[in-house]
This record gives sequence, structure tokens and C-alpha cells, in this order.
Amino acid sequence: MFVDQLNTLVQPAGKLSRFGLGRLMFLVSDALATLPVATPGSPLSLGDHFHMRELAGDEVDEMISGLMGMEDAATLARQLAPQLSDLTAALAANNLPNTVASRFGSVRLIDFLRASVVLAVNVAIDTGGTVQPGARAESVRALAGVLAERFPGRSIELRVPPYVAVQVSASMDAPTHTRGTPPNVVEVDPDTFLALATGRQSWTRAVAARTLTHSGSHAAEAARIFPVFRPD
Repeated sequence: MFVDQLNTLVQPAGKLSRFGLGRLMFLVSDALATLPVATPGSPLSLGDHFHMRELAGDEVDEMISGLMGMEDAATLARQLAPQLSDLTAALAANNLPNTVASRFGSVRLIDFLRASVVLAVNVAIDTGGTVQPGARAESVRALAGVLAERFPGRSIELRVPPYVAVQVSASMDAPTHTRGTPPNVVEVDPDTFLALATGRQSWTRAVAARTLTHSGSHAAEAARIFPVFRPD
């Protein structure tokens, strides 16, 4: 789904700006450099991998500028096309390592690809491009999984239908629920969840727009667990 989302963004030709193409070129070149590099080191969790990507934001921006150079958008699109073909072939290999040495630290290959999908979806949202259904679902599940990793507990159930429901605890003194559905429930649609998770939208605005609902005395505490990852 990573390559499908990338291909959707570059078609039709001429749609993306130079910077949008530069961001895709970085994602593709970074994946090509990472996929074959196995490491015996302990992998970071997906949440920690996202954090390391945030810390490297300035470095990544410099790399994107270097990839773009002085080329116009049409030239960058022509340069990107063979790289996408190379990435498709690389992902089809049957001997890919389980854990890779990315520039952001050791990480499971599946988590590296999940983060890459989230970033490709982020480009689509920023540029008004189409978000592939599979990429949207994977991004929602990945980011919700990070929330469950960072805020373990069973006081609040966060639902993003139809993709995922996770249970979290947003405060140390929240009551712990041990059986069935917690009494505190937050429900949000996928696009609003992605906006919250990446810092594009605030909890207050989502509630006002009625794209997020919550019930239970502690449900609103979930506001403090966002955003999950700021890509830019």
C-alpha cells in the first residue's frame, strides 16, 4: 500500500509541487537505502521511531532540499518515476530483513513501512491528493497503536470506526476498567483522527465540528494524548 499511495500522488503528472515531489523523493530514497540493511540491534517501538523522525526533522528538510536542487517539478517527477519502479521491485524481494538499520535507528521493517505510509498519507492530505483506502486504514491503525503504547490503560476506549478501537489511560488517577467496554468512550471519524494525531486539528475544534464525540466523566481527558506525531 506504500507504493500504491505514492503512485496515486504522482498521477496525473504535474499535480504535485516541487516540495511535494521532494518529500516523496526522500521517502522513496530513504526506503531504498533502508530495506536491505539488516541489523541485530534491538528495534525501537513504532512510537519511538516516530519520535526519532520528529527529532530529525531539520536534517530531513535539508535532505529534501538537496534532492530537489534547482530542478523544476516536471524534472523531479521524471526522476522519481524509475525510483518508484525500483522500490516496487525491492519490496517484492523475499529475503527482506525483519529488523532494519534506518537513519532514525533500528526498527522492525513492518514499523518502518507503517511510518512511511503515514508520511505518504500526510503528503496526500497536505497537497489535496487522494488518500488510498488501504493507506488510510493502515495510518489510523498505526497511530492508534502508538497511543495505546504510550498511554497504556483501560479507562478510555478510543474508537475510529471502521478501522480500530484501542483502550488507553490519559491520567494516572483515572479509574481502571477491568471487564468489557470502559465507561469513558471517545469516537472519531478516520480523517478527523488523522488530523488530531498529526497536529492539524485541535480537540476543541473537532468537538465543535461534531466529528468527535465523547461520553463518560474522564473521556475528555483523552485530549491531552494528542498529537501522536508531527510529521513537519
